[in-house]
Amino acid sequence: MDRSFNSSFSTRSPFSPRSRQNLNAKKIIPPNFRKSSRFSVSGKSTQSVQIILSTPYNYVERFGQTFPVLITEALTFADRNTVVSARISKLGYLWVVCGRRLLIWQYRQSPVLLDTPSKKTSLLNQCFELQLPQSDLAHRAELVSVFVNSDSNTPSCIAVSPEGVVRYWPAIVHEGISVEQHVSLQGQECDSLTDVEGLGCILATTTCTVLLLQPQLSGGRHSLKCKTLKIPTGWLGGISKRMSSLIFGPIASETSAESGIVRVLSVPGTTSDTWTVYVLADHNLQKWQLSKNDEELIFVTELNRIVRDSFCGALWENCVGDQTEIDTWLLDIQSDKDNVIILAAAVNIPRVHYAMISLQTNTNQPPTAVKDFLLLKITDLYRENNPGDSLSYRFLLCGINAYLYNQKHITVIKPQEEPDILEFNTPQDFLLAGAICVNTPIFFSRNHGLVAVASNDMSNDLNLSLTGANSFVETSFNDNVVVNNLSIYNMDPEEISIAYKDTVSQLKAAFIYRIQNQEQACKEIIDELFPPDASKLPGIDSLLDKVVIMMGKDLIDDTPAGDPRWSKDHQVGLGSSHSMQVLDQLKNKQKALSLFIKFLKESGLWAQLSASTIRNTTTATTYIMGEISEKIIAAISLKTVAYNQVLEKAIEKATAESETKPENGLTYQDVFFREVSQVHRGIQEMVNYCEDKSHSNMDPAQIVDMIHDTNEIILGALKSVINFREQNVVNYKPSEGVLAIAPEFLPWTAASGAEGLFNSLSQMHYLTYNYGIILTNNERLRNDLFDQLVSITDIILDGRKSHLESIKATSFEEIIYKQYCSDRQKFMKPFIHEKDWERCAKLAEKYLDFETLMILCEATNNQRRLDDYLERFSNEGFSEFVYNWFLKENKQGKLIDMCKHVGKSKNIQKLTNFLSGHPSLSWMQEIFDKKYNQAANSLQTLALNETESVTRQKTMLSLCKLAKLAAGTGSEEALRSVDSRLDLIAYQEDIPDYVLQQFGYDTINIRVIPPKDLINLYICKEYTEAAELEFKKALDLLNFIDDEELRQEMSLKIWRYALLRDAWQHQNLDSPMEILQHKLFFKLVDLAMDLEGDGWNLLPPMDTLIDDDSLGDLRNNTNFQFLLKAGYEHIYRSQTVE
Repeated sequence: MDRSFNSSFSTRSPFSPRSRQNLNAKKIIPPNFRKSSRFSVSGKSTQSVQIILSTPYNYVERFGQTFPVLITEALTFADRNTVVSARISKLGYLWVVCGRRLLIWQYRQSPVLLDTPSKKTSLLNQCFELQLPQSDLAHRAELVSVFVNSDSNTPSCIAVSPEGVVRYWPAIVHEGISVEQHVSLQGQECDSLTDVEGLGCILATTTCTVLLLQPQLSGGRHSLKCKTLKIPTGWLGGISKRMSSLIFGPIASETSAESGIVRVLSVPGTTSDTWTVYVLADHNLQKWQLSKNDEELIFVTELNRIVRDSFCGALWENCVGDQTEIDTWLLDIQSDKDNVIILAAAVNIPRVHYAMISLQTNTNQPPTAVKDFLLLKITDLYRENNPGDSLSYRFLLCGINAYLYNQKHITVIKPQEEPDILEFNTPQDFLLAGAICVNTPIFFSRNHGLVAVASNDMSNDLNLSLTGANSFVETSFNDNVVVNNLSIYNMDPEEISIAYKDTVSQLKAAFIYRIQNQEQACKEIIDELFPPDASKLPGIDSLLDKVVIMMGKDLIDDTPAGDPRWSKDHQVGLGSSHSMQVLDQLKNKQKALSLFIKFLKESGLWAQLSASTIRNTTTATTYIMGEISEKIIAAISLKTVAYNQVLEKAIEKATAESETKPENGLTYQDVFFREVSQVHRGIQEMVNYCEDKSHSNMDPAQIVDMIHDTNEIILGALKSVINFREQNVVNYKPSEGVLAIAPEFLPWTAASGAEGLFNSLSQMHYLTYNYGIILTNNERLRNDLFDQLVSITDIILDGRKSHLESIKATSFEEIIYKQYCSDRQKFMKPFIHEKDWERCAKLAEKYLDFETLMILCEATNNQRRLDDYLERFSNEGFSEFVYNWFLKENKQGKLIDMCKHVGKSKNIQKLTNFLSGHPSLSWMQEIFDKKYNQAANSLQTLALNETESVTRQKTMLSLCKLAKLAAGTGSEEALRSVDSRLDLIAYQEDIPDYVLQQFGYDTINIRVIPPKDLINLYICKEYTEAAELEFKKALDLLNFIDDEELRQEMSLKIWRYALLRDAWQHQNLDSPMEILQHKLFFKLVDLAMDLEGDGWNLLPPMDTLIDDDSLGDLRNNTNFQFLLKAGYEHIYRSQTVE
């Protein structure tokens, strides 16, 4: 940066850089070129055969959709004498001229229309045919322009015949509606028609008459306005008639002129309503400034001398003779921000040499010297009888690469590499046109259609280190260039240390001293600021930690030092770069940050860093410095992305809250990529934009493409970040002492809230599945979206897993783990729902999602995979999880199957330990192990504890009895105990369903009823059919009641209920025994005596029996008392006699 630039500031800061060193390397290709990208949904070929031809360094592949039938037929069946030509527009249109046929095809949606609902068009991949005007000369595609007016949704077209007949179609979809006009050219032949976007078209003749054609719409009628761009009279002074005719067209009586190469280049002006047009005619260059109402010729300059001198200086330094005899040609012209680049040729018979020449044209003064001259390492054979073969080259600029092409070759020119020639040797195959589309060089091959050139090693484009006089561009990876681009190398540390006494400025001075290898001065400042103290314990948010983080963030947010658009209010900082390219500015910041971290480590300050508070979390300061470095990686990745509407809108939205506004020529990208610490805002806004569009009336197919493209950008950036993080784990790892007080590590890529990306990535996960995968039927696109969904899930879970691992053995580990499991389950659901088992397994295995692994194995019935998981994750508790999962899912049968073959597995002890805590299953393993006694005991315990199902209890008791019998060592008493419990079940099974239903029991799945309740059911009045046998069963059930007091109480209740079953009001008591034999009470006694022979002992004392309020009036009924006593007396006598 020249000192003169800084002189514009009213006061000079100590941080302002001193005069920069002169660079040895020259720049030819402009500094604002970005790396080309061919990865685009709209650009990636859908054709089956991709690669057309290749070399070790580059290859040619198909681009976009296959050609429409109309174009294919026109190319295939064209007459041999018919001239076929084509042209490609960067806005997405391609047209072919074959005779009078004009075929127009929109091969790609225009970027400016991608997200504009009002401008949606259904023309994509459609082909339209128009009829060109009558002509005696061959029509050419160079005389056709297809464009979209600002007030129209449909493309328009202007075509000019070689004789000057202009035909204008306001809408190509209506071929019958056109306007035709004849332009008087005094016999000149038209050469080219160039679109001036938003203004009209420039028509140039072979003798360089230049006209402006403007479509008009007035009163609903379309018309054309043709206006010759006239050269002011003053410009013609000193120019010969022949030369002025060659440059400006025929003047007065001039009727002929020698034809030369004519090229027209249109670039946007400095304001939205102005345009700059360059006209290259033979060796002369015109610059025009156009507006809607005016045109001005800025300059005309003759380039022959400076071009010839440049070639002589590079090729023939020692040549003798008249240099004016050296022939040169200017073949093509392309724009470069403030310059133009010209492809030139010079002949040194028999060889033709080529060069790229940069001319500064951003002022009103014509260039008087070559700014940069790059001699290309390619030559051709010059034939005087046919010079066109060696002079037919055109060229394209894409990023830092140039692509020279003619009908048979594409020559790839890369810095510091030999030219790479791609030859189209197939018969009848010609390259008809070339253009840059979505930052990709594409060409029209007659045999293969649209093709694109790509590098075999795309990453090389980002790591070029260029030096020497013939280098195209500077890059921050070259040490000499970095020295000149980073302002830190030109700052005065002494001036800073004297002027500013705050800690931050003093540490900056120490840093600059260290850069300048002034070790002692650096050490003195550091020792004074942060004296070493071995006994000092690490703290949180210490002064050193705060200063280091502040300097790191300031460094990546510093404004460019060399860009005059940034106002003087923005002070030059340590990370300021003199480069004009945003990408190089970012790389320079990355270099400056790495130097700063190196300084911290070498000075011992790195070891003194502790922890700081970020996002309401205490985190090691080294982790925070790693995060700062990662954000530069993300910014570089975003900057290398080709034009994308979503990204542009997101950048615009992300900068809305910035203190710096895009004014004074600054763009939204300038502002966004300056403040690197807020790069996450761009990703968040991309997701927000996709969400808004997903809920709009946008076409579903466009939504899917938008989501796919956005994912490509976001994932590209985040994968670069994670790769950087993994490669630098050791570099940013805190000390053990710091981890003891601040172990937590939550990456910004997985953090929630406004400062993290967790919420945005979660939303993108949702959109990718619900508005991408579900809505598309395109199998290829669907697979791509699934792969993106895997990557999004991987990035989220990787960050959360890192967080979880960092807080092990802390008080909040359990809470975080539960949240982690919940998130993991949520993100895995789409893969399970879509039965995408392979991707599902990949993620589940990596993040130990045992639930998903079990679902996967069960859904695919893959026992082998389950066995593999049991083996692989044996130390992670997978075995125990599997056993519990089978129980939870009520799939005990699966567990039984495992018992059968577990003996062959290393997991036998784990299964045994697990089953020991689950007796309902442990007996099965004991049966398989032939431990019948243990199995019988387990089953008996289960049966005694069973309350829910009497059927299950009966089964368990039956199996228990079988096991005891199988053991052969079971005692009679043990068997009787089992039989007794089975008898109890039999008593329950004898109770009719209607009785159970009266008391609300489920008669389908009958639970186990306690003995007391069974007695109540047998004697209840609802059991209308109950007789002495049922009451006898009630008495038998008393044996199952262990509580003596309760047993006596229930016995009295049985006898009393037996009394209450009959009526005791009798008028004639002459035959009491006859009456008693019909009473249930005494029937029960008789039955007991018949079955057990001792009914008397079963009877309760009569006084006790009747001493209860439940008998009601019977207690005082003398007839009742008489009959009861008579009965007792009869029973006593009967027992005594016996």
